[in-house]
Amino acid sequence: MRQERLIRYLSEHEIVSVDELLNEFHISVRTLTNDIRFASELGESKGFAIKRIRGRGYRLEVTEEDTFARFIQEMEVENSTSDDPEKRLKNLELTLLFQEDYITLQQLADLMEVSLTTIKQDLKKTNDFFTAQQLKLHSKAHYGIKVIGNEREKRQTIIALLKSNLEVPVSTMQYQTFEANFDEEKIRAFLTAAIDRYDLKTNDVVFANIVQHLKLLAFRIAQNNLIIETVPANLEPSSTKYREFTEDISEFLAETYQIQLPESEKDYLLEQLRGKITVLDDEESNQRLRAAIAGALNQLDEKYKTRFSKDLELQNALLLHVSPLLQRLYTGHQLDNPLIEDIYTRYANVFNLAIEFIASLNADLNTTISKDEIGYLAIYFTASLEKQSAQELEQYRKIAVICATGGGASYLLKVTLERLFANANVETFSAMELAKIDQSYDLVISTIPLENPPAKIPIVYTKAVLTDVEIRKIEQDLNLLRENKLQSVDVNQRLLQLFRPEWFGITDKDYLTTLKDTAITLENEGAAEKGFSASVLEREEMIDTIYRNGVGGPHPMEAMAIHEGIDVRLFRPNQQYQGKPVRIFFLINIAKGHLTLHKEISHLLIRMMEDQELERQLTKITNYQEFMMYVTHLLEKGPR
Repeated sequence: MRQERLIRYLSEHEIVSVDELLNEFHISVRTLTNDIRFASELGESKGFAIKRIRGRGYRLEVTEEDTFARFIQEMEVENSTSDDPEKRLKNLELTLLFQEDYITLQQLADLMEVSLTTIKQDLKKTNDFFTAQQLKLHSKAHYGIKVIGNEREKRQTIIALLKSNLEVPVSTMQYQTFEANFDEEKIRAFLTAAIDRYDLKTNDVVFANIVQHLKLLAFRIAQNNLIIETVPANLEPSSTKYREFTEDISEFLAETYQIQLPESEKDYLLEQLRGKITVLDDEESNQRLRAAIAGALNQLDEKYKTRFSKDLELQNALLLHVSPLLQRLYTGHQLDNPLIEDIYTRYANVFNLAIEFIASLNADLNTTISKDEIGYLAIYFTASLEKQSAQELEQYRKIAVICATGGGASYLLKVTLERLFANANVETFSAMELAKIDQSYDLVISTIPLENPPAKIPIVYTKAVLTDVEIRKIEQDLNLLRENKLQSVDVNQRLLQLFRPEWFGITDKDYLTTLKDTAITLENEGAAEKGFSASVLEREEMIDTIYRNGVGGPHPMEAMAIHEGIDVRLFRPNQQYQGKPVRIFFLINIAKGHLTLHKEISHLLIRMMEDQELERQLTKITNYQEFMMYVTHLLEKGPR
């Protein structure tokens, strides 16, 4: 921004005359006066002051060395974003939203520190962005451009941009001055006390969201940008806590910042609070919601062979989360999830499940739930699945361990397994003692291949010396055993069996065309049920399945496999889809209820994403055999 460049210029010179500043920044005396005033106001909180030296010009004096040094460092980070097209676009959008009056293209170019040509190119993309947010970039001859539209949409868009991983977001000097003088700790303390006083339920992410909303609300009202329409507050009698909380916030803002909230702003604030904070003082409503949650969990259990409905901790957590979530869906204010990319990548198997859960609660709601909101639900279900997996280990009571080496190695293996299976009696046998293992044993763990294994007893193969990797693999094998109802399984071999030469190809077509053609082929060849291709495209349209480093894992809305498998497509050259690079995808086609198998496929994809030599490795692959060598190498690294 020009004002920041002015501050830097003054800091690098002893005394600078007015004429020198006018020539350096190509501005008028009036503009310079305004810039100096804004910079001086900012300096009160940033450790500097700007002094007028009569007859000579201006001088910047540092009043707090550490504070000023941090400010300079922040400006350096901000200026670096002009080299990043994506960040530059977001900063341009944010600047336009904060701008009160029309601004010329040259002024924007100066603010963003790029050429006029670059600004014109960026504005074409920015115009599409604002249209998608139901806003309009309005142009007026001789004045410049300005964002016009509903104040609600403006605030929602500003909040979204402020959260979009910009280290130091570009904004107007007015907002920077306001932010510098806004006592965030004071409002945090007030909110914490109020939430405790009203016995409300929230979490750290939501709390930060409320603080950010209130800060923006205070700034916009101070700039006389008001919500005009009134939102009807259809509160149940027992939910008047929201109204009381809103009135408390209104009084706090009036006393602390002399900001008066009109009724329309109070209604908007109340709507925000209802979508973010849970009130659980209406027993009748709680019982209805609890019953609906239980019904939805029962449906999932029946479909996926899980035990969600038995998990009381999960039900209580969902009760706290779902009530404000449903309100957010009705009002269109959905939360951002700072962990979403990691959650989405690691727990892709649970995302569809979370989508089905919320859909069953609100079959009549014609609203698309965001990826971030689904991510929050997926966390709850993932935690419950992990708990169920641990409970399965606790059910093993008698385990036979076959170790050919005997002696100390056998004893070490026994002790290690006793730590894993806390409730089990672990006994060791040699290969010659195989006949002693009868049907009273729940599980056999062997370090050697068994030609004539005990009948009807699950068997897991491992190594004589158990590393953390091997212990994790035992758990994975057991999960797959239960899911597939097999006597013995090896997770790595199970994954390798999903690939076939006829389900591999290298293409130069675009991502969506390739995905559609591949899905249709699997369906037509009888590997998947009718409707598979449509379901895959529906899932991709809802939330794309392109993860980090150009690795994708597309799959249908629900499992539809007749013959399980993974169709692999390598892209030469790399493609782009919704702004993301695409190098390779695994089109996942597995049977209903195979959540664990999907999870293991996700783990394989993660190993691929995290491979430091991924691009080189994929470039080397020219056929199916070379691809399988690479996948086998990834699996041999061990489970994550």
